[in-house]
Formats: sequence, structure tokens, C-alpha cells
Amino acid sequence: MSDRPSHNQPADDRIGWAALAFALLLGTALRVWHLTFSSQHTDEAFTFAISSLRIPALLAAVATRDFHPPLFYMATHALMVLVPKPQWDYRIVTAAFGVVTIACVWGVTRRFGGPVAAAAAAFIVALVPALVQYDRIYRMYAVTTALATLSYWLLLEIEQSTTTRRQWLVLAYAAIAIVLPYIDYLGGLVVAVQMLYALARRPVLTSVLISGAASALAFVAWLGPLHEQLPLAGLAISHPGLDTGLLASFQAAFAAGVPPGWLAWPGGAAAPFVCVAAISGVGAWLGRRTVLPWWLGLLWLQVGLSIVLGKNLAYFPRYLLIDIPPLCVSLGLCIARLWSTQRRALAAGCCAVVVAFLGATASNVLLDPYYQFPDWYALNGVMFDAEQPGDAIILDAGYEALAVKDFTAFRNRKTLLFMNPSDFAPILRWVASHPDRRVWYVEHQQYYWDPQRRIAAALRTRPVVLARRWPRRWPVDDVSVMLFDKVPMTIR
Repeated sequence: MSDRPSHNQPADDRIGWAALAFALLLGTALRVWHLTFSSQHTDEAFTFAISSLRIPALLAAVATRDFHPPLFYMATHALMVLVPKPQWDYRIVTAAFGVVTIACVWGVTRRFGGPVAAAAAAFIVALVPALVQYDRIYRMYAVTTALATLSYWLLLEIEQSTTTRRQWLVLAYAAIAIVLPYIDYLGGLVVAVQMLYALARRPVLTSVLISGAASALAFVAWLGPLHEQLPLAGLAISHPGLDTGLLASFQAAFAAGVPPGWLAWPGGAAAPFVCVAAISGVGAWLGRRTVLPWWLGLLWLQVGLSIVLGKNLAYFPRYLLIDIPPLCVSLGLCIARLWSTQRRALAAGCCAVVVAFLGATASNVLLDPYYQFPDWYALNGVMFDAEQPGDAIILDAGYEALAVKDFTAFRNRKTLLFMNPSDFAPILRWVASHPDRRVWYVEHQQYYWDPQRRIAAALRTRPVVLARRWPRRWPVDDVSVMLFDKVPMTIR
């Protein structure tokens, strides 16, 4: 069933188990180091704002104000009630799911290619910078990635099990298949791909098909809210295509932490895309008699559906996190193939190069603010030091208010927010009618909310007292602030 190289040597088994232990320790260290030190991501703040509502209001808010299913918010609500903690402390939950992903990649790869492949894949997935970065924030991405990877491991075990243990594996798989679409809609796509594979492998995987049917039936209860979300869900600035937007998403997901200079050569922007396609192709070939080609195909299905449907299923790097584990499996299989053909020095060298590359880029994500999410603490410090009574604040992305509303520079301040066209007129009227107030203008992702910079243009009639910018690797994480003075008195 699998393309597993020979691994009769006890030494290889010891390598596999030792690598799992070290990979789990390494992955845990990367995910929990200074875990609560950074300011909240706006997605985290939004998660807790929704989850703090009572269940009926929570469900209504998810249906009308968000583009995700409700289960992660409901689980967070229960967590906040049963285990009340500072919100930053809940990051340990998603960090733990990130460690589960490492264990699952090891288990899947061991099934596919033996202990050496599993050892390499475990180390690689532990170090992938995008997974490290997103596992460290409290959002559903780490949970979806872990459960999707676990579901493939369970599917493999079901496929190869003939013992009474099989029924428990099926029950576990069924539970995950039902839960996944309620955590993230991409989880539903994971289950759909697995159902296609199960169709090709019936009657061996008939129980998996039944689990998929149960998943679809359970999701019927959310079809009404999903229909309400659809018109605005997955919207992109421009129609998704095979363009620079896709290349940027691949860079941020599969080459996070890579210095821009490394890709600053003709065609360099497409290098991560080409590398991912090559790894995907080689992995599909090495695992051609397994579910791996189907798993790898999910990435390209996301890209294709984005283009056909005009919806964003692959053009944010966080949507591609679920596609990282099968690529790590593929790399593990490549290294194990070299190892099994007695090219062990080459296999060890390839593994060392990949691990060194990922280690360097992961350290950028962890240690260098340029590669990180916005630092709202830094913004608060600049504003607090220069604020005066009567200052007002304008935020150009309303969600960021959820992350900063309790900060010292923002408490009890007149704060105006805009995210929709209807927000512009009231803010412009306020600015025009309050020439005697200093105004702090915080800009973050303005190309979404105010691409023509209408608010900034209205403020530029005033003298600039202070300006500060925090550039990041990706424009989506840039933050800047300008303090505009009172309008100068006109001399008659």
C-alpha cells in the first residue's frame, strides 16, 4: 500500500523515535518561548470579543460579522467560562495544537516511508516559520491544521488495520470529520478530498465514506448562516488569479522569515511557488500508491477554486497553513529515499540544509520585529508619551480597536473608527467641525478600508506634530501613526 523503503535495521527505528522526541521538544520550545509577551493580534482580539457573548448572541455575531463557522468561538466561550485567564494565556492551547501537528506528521510519514522519513519530516514541520508564527496566536488556524493532519493519520490507520482497534479509529475519524467544517470551512474541503479518496478505495474505506456522510449531514444545521456569510466571505481586493497576489501568499506561507534580498533577483518572487510545486510533484510520485497525492492536491484545489469562484481560498497565507504538513511529509520521503539507496551522506546533507534554512528563517520570525505581526505596545508607548488632554484618535481599521481599547493611550479617548464606506462622512464631518482638537491618525491596512486615503487627506490641512512608522515584511502588518495639530488660526 505504501512506498516505504526497507527499515529493518533497529538503528533506523531508534533514529525515528529519538527524532520524534527532539522534534517535539524543539517545536514546543519555539511555540511557547515568550508566548504571552507580544501584543494581541487583531484576529485574537476579535475572537475574544465574539466569544465573550452569550451563545445566542455569539451565533448571531458569527453569522453576520464573521466569515468562519462557530465552533472555535463556542469552544473559546466555554474555555473563558470554565478556565478564566488573561486572554494572552489561552495561546498555550493553540501552541499545543501546533505540537500535535508535529506528532501527526511524524506518524503519517512513518506509515508512508518508515522511521527515517518520519524523523526528517518531524524536524522540518517543527521548524516551519509560518506554522511557528500562527501557532503562537490564539486563532483556529493551528487547530484546523492539527486536526486535518490527524484525520489523515487516522485514515491511514483505518486503511491498514484489520483488528478490533479499527472501530475505535473509525469513531475518532468520524468525530474529527464532523468537527472540522465547524472549525474552519477549509476543514470541510479537507473532508471532501478524503471522501474522494475513500470512493477510489472502497470497500476498504466504506466506513470513512459513512463518516463523511455524517459530517455533511451534521453541517446542514449551519447552511442558513453560511448562506448569509457567503456574499462577503472570501472577498479579495482583486479577482484571484495566477498573479503576484498568489506568489506573495506562497512566499508568506512557505517562505516566511526569508529576507527580501534572498528573492530580489529576476524571477525570485516565483521561487517559493516553483519549489512548492516541485516538492508537491515529487511527493505525489513517491507516495503515488497512497493518499498523499490527494492530500497534496488540496493546495492546488484551493488555488483553482479561488480563480473559478472568485473567492479567496488561497490568497492569504493563513489559508495555506493546512497545506504545509503534506509538503513536510514529501520532503521526509525524499530524504528517506536517498537514505535507503545508501546515499546517506547526501541524505544527511539535504536534511541539514533544509533544517538550517528553516532554523534561520524561524529565528527571524521569533526574534526580528520586521518579520512579526504588528506591535501595538510600541504604538501605545509612542502615543502615551506625547498625548495631551482633548486629543482624539482615528483608527483606519475598526478591528484594531479591539486590540488597543484597554491600552493607556486609548482609554477614555474620543476614538473614531472606519471600515465601511458609510463611516467616512461622519468622520470627515467630525474632523471639519473640531479644528481645535489634535488628532492621532493610526493607519493599518488602509488599502482595504481607505485606498484613496480620504481621511488622511482631510487631516493634512493641519500641521504634523509627530510621525512614526513600524514597517514589516508584509504590508498587511505595517502600522504608522501621525499626530496632526490643531488647525492654525486664520489671521483676518
